[in-house]
Amino acid sequence: HAVDQLRVEVADLDAEAALAEIELLRRRRFEAGDVEDADIDGGERDIGGVAPGDTAYVTLAAVDVGILNITSFEAPSPQEFYFGQRRLGVEIRDLYSKLIDRMQGAPGAVRSGGDAGASMVSPPPMDELVAIFSGIVTIGPDGKASIPVTVPDFNGTLKLMAVGWSKTGVGQASQDMVVRDPIVMQVSQPRFLAPGDTSRISIDITHVEGPVGAVRLALTGGDGIVKLEANATADLTLSEKGHQRILVPVTAETVGDAGMTLAMTTPDGTVLTKNFGLPVRSIAPETVAKSAFELAAKGGTLTLGDDIFADFVPDTARATVSITGLGGFDVAGVVRALDRYPYGCTEQLTSRAMPLVYLDQTILAAGLSGGEDVAKRVNDAISGVLANQSSSGGFGLWQPDSGDLWLDAYVTDFLTRARETGYAVPAESFTLALDNLKNSINYLPEKPDFGPVAYAYYVLARNGRAAIGDLRYYADNEVQNFATPLAKAHLAAALALYGDRVRAESVFRTAVGAAENDSDPARATRSDYGTALRDGAAVLT
Repeated sequence: HAVDQLRVEVADLDAEAALAEIELLRRRRFEAGDVEDADIDGGERDIGGVAPGDTAYVTLAAVDVGILNITSFEAPSPQEFYFGQRRLGVEIRDLYSKLIDRMQGAPGAVRSGGDAGASMVSPPPMDELVAIFSGIVTIGPDGKASIPVTVPDFNGTLKLMAVGWSKTGVGQASQDMVVRDPIVMQVSQPRFLAPGDTSRISIDITHVEGPVGAVRLALTGGDGIVKLEANATADLTLSEKGHQRILVPVTAETVGDAGMTLAMTTPDGTVLTKNFGLPVRSIAPETVAKSAFELAAKGGTLTLGDDIFADFVPDTARATVSITGLGGFDVAGVVRALDRYPYGCTEQLTSRAMPLVYLDQTILAAGLSGGEDVAKRVNDAISGVLANQSSSGGFGLWQPDSGDLWLDAYVTDFLTRARETGYAVPAESFTLALDNLKNSINYLPEKPDFGPVAYAYYVLARNGRAAIGDLRYYADNEVQNFATPLAKAHLAAALALYGDRVRAESVFRTAVGAAENDSDPARATRSDYGTALRDGAAVLT
């Protein structure tokens, strides 16, 4: 009985009755650019259920129905949540989000897969998206609340969702509100164009209410970016509930964002406007032009003018100048190429961040874009690769995984270098990564791929975790089976880190000789993502 009495009290807050008396004002624009507020008012009726001296609150959300349909969103219902009928069963609750991730010392996060199982009821709207929330509004002493809602350039249906509550009750209500002009303009334009493309802008005019007769359209904007070939202005005759369509041919001229304005003069002289954008983007691959000049000693100069961009699309080119004793080695350009790489698996995150650990800030500033702090980029990369670390200490490309020894060594090498230069790497994650390398080389098959094995030994030696006896054995008995110059160089570097100079120099000479030989018999079968160019660079450094 106590539960029944409480349910009656709470359900008695009649927000639905109040929302039923809301005055819905259809939005109209009487001057170009003027958007009138839709005033949502509780009217003269008090919101029922508020006890004398009690304070009640309400929130109002106005959201485009097209957005809600994407996920079949239902209006919030506190009454149903607290007092709705439930079948008997087991309810599962977890505290996963409160746990501390032992790998990174941060609260855990639930990650689920993309759009699996999504149900699309209707496509997203092409008009400006509308999702407005009032925040908490206190009901006045007279039992009323007035909430103004400023609606942007929008034609469609908004769902109004109100939730009210006080110390003794809750309530909710929802209602659809149609927002439209007396004559609706619908513009369908290309999502984007490339320079030289031709397409059409479709303008649909539909009479809903009001006077009928002559209608004048004027489409303007986009000067210098797009060119309107015809029908930029048109005179139409619109009948009752009639519909007309105009096609405006358009040609893209140069890269940019074309701002367009469509103005319509209705039969009664009202001017309605609609703004939209038409982006123009180049779909050509990025072109890099490199030039090398020698500066004369004692006063040699180099002057760069606007003509260096003559062969490029305006406002899309950028130049960097490197002054170095290593002719043809454009460090800033290489950093920029890495920075623009669009993907983000574990290997790619590591490759983008590795040079940032060492390079001079001036070179980085020349090569990087966006002005983002270099330390933040490195820290983000550390967090990104550790998110793909498994409990065994190994790394996966897109998720926690293991089994790729070269990838494990590569990421652990990056974490080692980051630690050495002062970046914070979680100790437990780093120890797990080293333990994984140690365990992997302790259980090698009879004829392993020595490329990843040599890299793992090098990383372990850099951290003082390699077995010097194993290194000497491989140098004395197995070096001929290290198929690539890079594998031999890793073995030699590991020996050098332990002070075995004689063996290190011997293996290094073998690595240099292999790198100077253009033939690479292991190229077709190697599993270390390597090339002859990369081998040569690694042996050199």
